[in-house]
Amino acid sequence: MNESENVELGKLIKAIAEGDRNAIGEIFQRVGGAMKAVARSYLLSEADAEDVVQDCLLTIVRKADKFRENKNAKAWINTIVKNLAKNKLKCYKRRMESPLEIAQGIAVELDESSLTVYEILIQLSQREKDLIIYRYWYQSPLSEIAAIMHCSKSTLSYRLEKLEEKIRNFSK
Repeated sequence: MNESENVELGKLIKAIAEGDRNAIGEIFQRVGGAMKAVARSYLLSEADAEDVVQDCLLTIVRKADKFRENKNAKAWINTIVKNLAKNKLKCYKRRMESPLEIAQGIAVELDESSLTVYEILIQLSQREKDLIIYRYWYQSPLSEIAAIMHCSKSTLSYRLEKLEEKIRNFSK
């Protein structure tokens, strides 16, 4: 997602605040898949990730009037998704599901390639997951990711290079 798409996303959020009922559907069309991918990187089940996306859309509608137009819309939405996913994780801990129950739930929902991606993602730190999400799901430019992650472009390039190497080593 390039800068102009990010600006358009911000305008859609403002449109929601002004009462446009169709804007939330347009947001879902544009970034729903990325939102689900972010949620899925935290959660153990596809259904829970879908719940988080729905909750995020509701939160966007409720908080649209608080969104400042000069703010990064992608980062704002991503923060909502991450916070909701973390809250859902707390529910996992409260329910105290056994690892076997969790594994059985995952096995039903994932095909072989999804399982491989999931196995790689669970081995990454949250910072590494964030970098993957911004770079490959949102297709954000390095300068934008560097600003979001509070580091220089050169540091980010180095981290990305090391992360790609780490991921290649997982598949060997």
